[in-house]
Amino acid sequence: MTNCRHRRGVFLLLQLFELPRFIACSVLAITCVMLPAKANWLNEIRHNVSGAEKAPSLEPLSPAELTGYPADYTYERVIAPSHQVPVFVVQAGLKHRDTVVLVHGLGDLASKGWLTVIPRLAQQYHVVAIDLPGFGLSQGAVFTYSPQQYAKVIDWLIAKYRHDGQVKLVGHSMGAAISVYYASQYPGRIQQLVLVDAAGILDRTAYIKRISTRDNDQADLPQSVRRVLARVDNFADKMLEKTGTGFDPTRIFSGDSSLRNMTIGEQTNVNAALALMEQNFSVLNYQTVPPTHIIWGGQDNVAPLRTAYALQHVLPLSQLQVINQAGHVPMKSHPHEFNQLLLASLNATILPRQARPKNNSERIGRCFQDNHSHFSGQYQQIILNDCKLVRFDNVDVKHLAMADSILTISASRIGTANQTMQITRSAINATDTEILGQMQSERSRFDFAGVSFYGESPVFVSQASTRLVLSLTRIITPTQSTRLGGSYVLAEQSLESAL
Repeated sequence: MTNCRHRRGVFLLLQLFELPRFIACSVLAITCVMLPAKANWLNEIRHNVSGAEKAPSLEPLSPAELTGYPADYTYERVIAPSHQVPVFVVQAGLKHRDTVVLVHGLGDLASKGWLTVIPRLAQQYHVVAIDLPGFGLSQGAVFTYSPQQYAKVIDWLIAKYRHDGQVKLVGHSMGAAISVYYASQYPGRIQQLVLVDAAGILDRTAYIKRISTRDNDQADLPQSVRRVLARVDNFADKMLEKTGTGFDPTRIFSGDSSLRNMTIGEQTNVNAALALMEQNFSVLNYQTVPPTHIIWGGQDNVAPLRTAYALQHVLPLSQLQVINQAGHVPMKSHPHEFNQLLLASLNATILPRQARPKNNSERIGRCFQDNHSHFSGQYQQIILNDCKLVRFDNVDVKHLAMADSILTISASRIGTANQTMQITRSAINATDTEILGQMQSERSRFDFAGVSFYGESPVFVSQASTRLVLSLTRIITPTQSTRLGGSYVLAEQSLESAL
């Protein structure tokens, strides 16, 4: 059963992408049962499915297929030359000069998911929406439905349908992941990017941990109870992190189209979900991405809000707006508020984030057994000892010392140049955070999303048994800049030596 170490995490991801339970079970059963078989089984599958893919067909669109679409829009099914596959394209607002391209997420609606949005956009923009290959009224094809491959389709779409003005790209969920990948790999093609509840951006271990974590920061629970719950969740996180460095059988689907066709067939949601899980968004060059507006549902259980803050950290020009009561599909649950935010975003200018003021504080913060669990503002030093419920929100501290503690950090700056911080038998979850100087770890665990290390190499040193889960993380030294993501286990070594 060692080949199934990721089965729980994969199943959770497939379920969260709203895939039928029997499909999730089938994929997991195949990966767990078939992998130990003889080496020639892949060749047999390739032989059995060769030539099974459909030939491209440009059959006319029927009235039944267009049910639900407004009659005054323009529709066509054309061959996308990047993969020689027929795709469905809808246009509105043809008289306008600037073009807005809409990219949908997983699910059966495809471009229909934008029908509450297109009418408002078409009053000011030329709107182009597509059914990605394998979705909606577009035909499937034999390729991995990955952001990399879909970005080729988007590039063709923009080149063919854009008008003479600016091009603005809007993506939702998987479509947002595709859009940010496209913007980073095809610089200069678009002038503005809007990401709506982008899925699949965080490292998969960080994602699974986040969706399985309870809210222990409740005032109506006694502190002793919350400390116990925090210990329980910390143990569960530790178990999940251990699976993050094991063999993942789902990767074989992304690497072999014959196996994918044989096992997944036309289940394009599974195909696309697995490919999305496989993409490492941490290594993209976000410096080439144009000004980006991020719109998020505050109650999103599919793409956690933490993702938005991590993206905001790495995107040089970005602005986040949250619809507090919305879930993963805000254009459906809160159409009026969403449309207002989207139109305002498309017409707004994004200013760079303001630099933090100089920290001249002499304040010392201390926590022992959670007698002070929330910190904000500037500090000279913070010392944590046996604290399980600590939170840093917008903290600027020159020196941090931790022992036997659990800390959650957001929007903060930790450390100072040429100084060393010691973390012992502790756990840190940090988002949208800068770490200066050197951090030393002994038997500790770290989950970083949207975190930048600044200093002289090495910036992170493990003295004994350290685990890291990294998403959209950067190491910036005077001589180089490194983008990294994934799960790491360190013994007595620096993080740089493990890359």
